[in-house]
Amino acid sequence: MKIAVINDLSGMGRCSLTVSLPVLSVLGHTAYPVPTAILSNQTGYSEFSFFDFTDHMDEYVGKWIKNKIAFDVVYSGFLANEKQADQIDNIVENCGKKGCKLVVDPVMGDGGQMYATFDDKLCEKVKGLVKKAYAVTPNFTEACLLTQTDYEKFSANVTDEDFFESFYGLAEKVQKLGPQKVVLTGVERDEGKHFVYNFILDGDKKNFTKNLMYGGHYSGTGDMLASVVAAGCASDIPLAKTVSVAADFIEVAVKDAFLNKIDKNDGVNFEKFLRFLSF
Repeated sequence: MKIAVINDLSGMGRCSLTVSLPVLSVLGHTAYPVPTAILSNQTGYSEFSFFDFTDHMDEYVGKWIKNKIAFDVVYSGFLANEKQADQIDNIVENCGKKGCKLVVDPVMGDGGQMYATFDDKLCEKVKGLVKKAYAVTPNFTEACLLTQTDYEKFSANVTDEDFFESFYGLAEKVQKLGPQKVVLTGVERDEGKHFVYNFILDGDKKNFTKNLMYGGHYSGTGDMLASVVAAGCASDIPLAKTVSVAADFIEVAVKDAFLNKIDKNDGVNFEKFLRFLSF
């Protein structure tokens, strides 16, 4: 299957395109990258260079259209501005096969805060993509932004007794925007040990994954999960199985990075485990 991948390219930090391309390839798909921005390294480092690719995207995608490329899946991640959101529509409309599936990782924020590069107008554009999507993979913060849910109030009101009900409810609010499949990612919970949950809605089917979390947040893990989801959508793999495969793969890679004291900005040691990644 052919998958268009629209995301930033960071030279250091093992995230975005540098993660998505090998993950999609090892799962048997051909990935076609569209850089939204080119960075020396991801923005968690103290210094980075940033080149906005917007002015080059019309020509870049225009050549694809003229060469009559046709995609089974269009998968979008980080967008630098509103015009790039319109470019996603352009790719789906002019390069998508009949039945092309749009998979959206709505990269808008984390930790209860919108990213510095985002504003309300761009969030509305991303929300528009979510409404048209086949599958979406928001984290907790992004699910709140998409559904106008107060992150702090929601967090304060979740109890152990209604933990699952609360997060399934939030995922359902995202689903009501339009997508059939929703993965609410990276929900942390301390149960004596630190766990991370993903809440899965596949139509009316509910599932979740639960994995040990080692050492906190590592660069690129969300991109890995979204990439596996995009691959699963291309192959018509049930979403629960897809997310389970992704979550277990990420846990092993994170544990290895933690044990080897890898800087979190450098991402996880996923390369040595790629050969085990399969549905």
